[in-house]
Amino acid sequence: MVSLVGSTLLDQYYLRELVGQGGMADVYLAWDRLRSTKMAVKVLRRDLTTNPKSFQLFAKEAELLRKLEHPNIVRLYEFEKEEDIVFIIMDWVEGTNLRQAIVEGKRPFTLPDVSNILQPVCSALHFAHQNQVFHCDIKPANILIHVDGRVLLSDFGVARLATDDISGGTPPYMAPEQFSGGEVDARTDIYALGITIFEMLSGGLVPFRGESPSSQGSTVRERIAWEHLNLQPAYLNELNHDVPTAVADVIATALNKDSSQRYSSTLDLRDAFEHAYNAGDRGEIKSYTTGHTIYTTQRPIRRIAAQPKHSSMNIQVEQADSQGQLKGPYILGRSGDWEGRIVRIMLNELSIGRSSNNNLKLKESSVSRNHATIIRTKRGVYIRDENSTVGTMLNGQRIQPNAPLKLHHGDIIQIGYYQVFEFHEH
Repeated sequence: MVSLVGSTLLDQYYLRELVGQGGMADVYLAWDRLRSTKMAVKVLRRDLTTNPKSFQLFAKEAELLRKLEHPNIVRLYEFEKEEDIVFIIMDWVEGTNLRQAIVEGKRPFTLPDVSNILQPVCSALHFAHQNQVFHCDIKPANILIHVDGRVLLSDFGVARLATDDISGGTPPYMAPEQFSGGEVDARTDIYALGITIFEMLSGGLVPFRGESPSSQGSTVRERIAWEHLNLQPAYLNELNHDVPTAVADVIATALNKDSSQRYSSTLDLRDAFEHAYNAGDRGEIKSYTTGHTIYTTQRPIRRIAAQPKHSSMNIQVEQADSQGQLKGPYILGRSGDWEGRIVRIMLNELSIGRSSNNNLKLKESSVSRNHATIIRTKRGVYIRDENSTVGTMLNGQRIQPNAPLKLHHGDIIQIGYYQVFEFHEH
């Protein structure tokens, strides 16, 4: 395809540099003259614009991105056509991608570094899965890392809806069912994410590369497919002795050939990973439920008292009892500043934000000074977003500002990018 560097699309997007090329499209760094900012422009190859299937796939990516508004998914602005040029306008992510970080790092990631990548990716995928969208091409190159530390999921070019029957992906990261024509669902992305974690912790190795002496097939893709379907991956802590056995077990579960034996959701995978790598921490073993799953962790649940905003407001931060349960509604910190701590919700209001006068103070920069409020009434417990910058997510959906929503047992609340809580009603 002829380079479009130096061209201006719609008299607005000046294409500065070609930054990526794929089988279907090229990606350019562009300058948006109207917004005075950098943007990413993804252009469908000109020889494919008249191909109905290729055009449909490209248009579907735009449709899915428009549907998936999430703080950890690259945002779409426009889907346009100018003469024979079809293109998508997206956020430009200033930084790198996980593929480059792995190659340039030249050593295995630490467990905290993996956690920092895993949490936002799992949040983004969980949101997509709730909308019946499966990415089908999870790999390090599609995980972007902004210079400010934000992690964003990109490239839904081969993503599929639950009703689709198309397929695609990158062989080293594809699940067995993608090769065998089996059912594709959330667990397909979990398999690919398991391989991505394996790659981070192994120092850049993927388990299936088509290089096994027993591999069958005349092409690299066929040999990789055979390995996915027939060989077990290496046990991770045999490649990296710093990986705890519990963490290696989590990855092995994610990479089970039988999709029914993998984690049922990305949040389950994330929780299992977090608790596995913290299993060596000092502290009492605790169990708690998320949906139908019981998780156990040795990470201590600390008694740290929050300072109330008003003297009439009594906030209690405490340990669970021997059964891991508390009476009355509470939120459990699942990740972020309050991870492992239980905050009981008393009557009146619990304010959440970065300002020191909030009942529940969070340090993360993506949290607004006055971000959200949890309100307990005789009719139930509600959450209200206080017109925050990044927004408040409830079960993967951004809630409308100043419009309280009732909380139900097991609901997942996300404040900013990384502060996640689980609501318990009883």
